[in-house]
Amino acid sequence: METIKGIPVSPGISIAEVALLRSDNLRIHRRFVAPEDVEAEVRRFEQAAREASHDLEVQIADLGEELMIAAQVLQTHRDMLNDPGLHSDVISRIRDKKFTAAYASSIVLGEYHDRFEQMESEYLSERSHDIRDIERQLLTRILGKRRRPRVFQENVTVVAHNLTPSQTASMAKEMVIGFAVDVGGRTSHTAILARALQVPAVVGLKDVSRKVVNGDTMIIDGYTGQVIVNPDKQTLARYRRKARYSEKFYSELQEEISWPAETIDGHEITLSANIELHEEVATALEWGAKGIGLYRTEFLYDQGFPDEELHLKAYRKAVKALRGRELVIRTLDAGADKFHDEFVGFEEPNPFLGCRSIRLCLQEQGMFRSQLRAALRVSVYGPVKIMLPMISTIEELRAAKSIIAEVREELEAEGVEMAPQVPVGIMVEVPSIALIIDRVADEVDFFSIGTNDLVQYSLAVDRVNEHVAHLYQPSHPGILRLIGEVIVASNRAGIQVSICGEMCSEPAYVLLLMGLGLRHFSLSPIAIPTVKRIIRQVTMKEAVEVAEQCLGAEQASESEEFLARRTSKLLPDFF
Repeated sequence: METIKGIPVSPGISIAEVALLRSDNLRIHRRFVAPEDVEAEVRRFEQAAREASHDLEVQIADLGEELMIAAQVLQTHRDMLNDPGLHSDVISRIRDKKFTAAYASSIVLGEYHDRFEQMESEYLSERSHDIRDIERQLLTRILGKRRRPRVFQENVTVVAHNLTPSQTASMAKEMVIGFAVDVGGRTSHTAILARALQVPAVVGLKDVSRKVVNGDTMIIDGYTGQVIVNPDKQTLARYRRKARYSEKFYSELQEEISWPAETIDGHEITLSANIELHEEVATALEWGAKGIGLYRTEFLYDQGFPDEELHLKAYRKAVKALRGRELVIRTLDAGADKFHDEFVGFEEPNPFLGCRSIRLCLQEQGMFRSQLRAALRVSVYGPVKIMLPMISTIEELRAAKSIIAEVREELEAEGVEMAPQVPVGIMVEVPSIALIIDRVADEVDFFSIGTNDLVQYSLAVDRVNEHVAHLYQPSHPGILRLIGEVIVASNRAGIQVSICGEMCSEPAYVLLLMGLGLRHFSLSPIAIPTVKRIIRQVTMKEAVEVAEQCLGAEQASESEEFLARRTSKLLPDFF
């Protein structure tokens, strides 16, 4: 028996035999064509691109309504395959370097992959896997090595080094009851699709695909991120009980979705959702979200700077799907490393501490204004808020607010209809702003605490670096003090404060955050029912006592052990 720890991205318990998927071994060697064959090689590339695009069209048409997110991903792949810039880059390599179509495609898409992989933003870095998927589809057409999707005859757990979006979507209707993948994070498409399919999944397992063979028994714990290979009888029996409880638990939660997230003594907590794509709104509402507390917009920048209309189209779809519920649009939260040097005029040497998020927006004001114009315009369709990420100084905040005011004046002069007031808030994720939060409260309409970056910047820890990941401690006494001070300052100023980081999706931290005074959570849609179940079992007095206990701890490990014990009483089969 071997236990491997990864990143849980879709809850549930699965127990099944392993179906190991090996990556396509498409080794592309440096090959050249004769000058007289260059144009034929160009036509070969163009024909392969058309065929790969058609393959995706067929796959998209076969997807049901429950996989609208998968369709959106594959549509993006199709658009990239048809992108004139990609075609120009590949064709120039064929004509100028006399490369074969396969080698030229591999070189160009390899450069695209490397550019995305090095980006600081987790969401954008994960898009490097999309590039590999597009490369695989194109090369299989160029080389004539198409493979039919694998069909399973019984329930299996799919194990792979990486699952591309097209692979995941092609298995959607098969007997796949779990995913275990070496790479990826919470924003990978495997994670997003697994949640849409409601299939337990763990990613970031590093080398699980090299440790198993077909037919091994595997347990996937989508709550804790544990994957157990060939469990002993005692462990297997325990997880079978946990699986039965999980099915019962989620069946009960379906009945509770419409119930309020209210404590025994009558304190209601607002639960909103974090989403990446507008298609996720439906999933969020199905899980009981009261609105969207974080709409990440980075996907719109996948191919450069989007124009105003592209922003507006995406936002309008989300607002209309919410049917009067609130939408919080976060402006671009990515670094200059995402874009070609010619877009921003320089190479970004240190994305994590460099020109990213609001800094990039203030530098590239044309890009920023396009997004703001769309956000203000869409406010006529429903309640919208604008949230500014990575504010570190009051000067930055005032500069951004000044631009928002200018954009509103421009739209008014053009006769464009907007809501009279569109609230503007900030993400509290840099310690410098958290420490002067009382001075900032008069400048904004709301706060949203971004615990992912707040913990990283405060503790100087890269949470995806395996050598220091153990130091990423959301319950560190210093972090709890910062969060508590932000909540107190918000309440004193009479403005709303929420948390949109992963911390509030973790059951162990729910009571702690409530006890610190938090009344608004924005979390992964699939986590909402579990968090609501915890809220409905306790009083606010109990939550305050939990927070006081953690604030009095000298080190994070004390709090973690205490929180695990406390939460196990509420969810006994999950801890």
